[in-house]
Amino acid sequence: MRPATGDKPVLWHLEISHYNEKARWALDYKRVAHVRRAVTPGLQEFTARRLRAGRTVPILEINGRAIGDSTRIIEEIERRWPEPPLYPTDPAERSRALELEDHFDERCGPDARRVLFGDNLPEPETFLAMFAGADSRRSGLVQTLTPLGVRLVKWRFKVRPETVAESREKVLAAFDKLEADVGPSGYLAGDSFSVADLTAASILGLIVVPPEFPYIKLPPDERTAQFRRFRDSLKERPGFKWVEDMYARHRGVSAEV
Repeated sequence: MRPATGDKPVLWHLEISHYNEKARWALDYKRVAHVRRAVTPGLQEFTARRLRAGRTVPILEINGRAIGDSTRIIEEIERRWPEPPLYPTDPAERSRALELEDHFDERCGPDARRVLFGDNLPEPETFLAMFAGADSRRSGLVQTLTPLGVRLVKWRFKVRPETVAESREKVLAAFDKLEADVGPSGYLAGDSFSVADLTAASILGLIVVPPEFPYIKLPPDERTAQFRRFRDSLKERPGFKWVEDMYARHRGVSAEV
């Protein structure tokens, strides 16, 4: 296993990914100096298997141990660096925060990703530019690989008209739940920012695309008309504005070294 550079934690991540954003945000929020290693989209399973940490990223490599899964990574970060806390101290609020983390991870995360893919795949070069930047549209290699890449993504993530429609409804339901569950404090569990807020904002950040979301290769107004229409339909929702507010107030700067 490759050791952590300079004894600092190493985060293996996909730059444009909500689950990876969860881990990045936790490290940055706690100001944990760390090294980041970006994984080529589509090859994350090879990296994960090499590190013996499951099948996907993010993976946090620390003290010779590789930890996969964003929830387990945040749990380890919280154990090692408890301040500022992401887990509420009150047992009931902590239980609620962890329940909401699981809810947005499992019942919205895959669907937000499928909507993102489904709405942008009709313009394959625009879709790939989200990962590689606008200049990639002029790359001969990207243009050659685009048809294969589109087929693989559609197969891997079950991107079909009916599944995208179902996922869109689940994303809308996630905004409904967010708006119903935010308390008078403006947070989901207790009176301060917690793992529940971080998770909900990270997962829905794929659709909202707040400017503080790192690694935005292609801004929302340069994406497909289909994606823009869906995003625009949400802009006046309290949940959309809540995601923007969480990013503006709590995302902070990178602790990457």
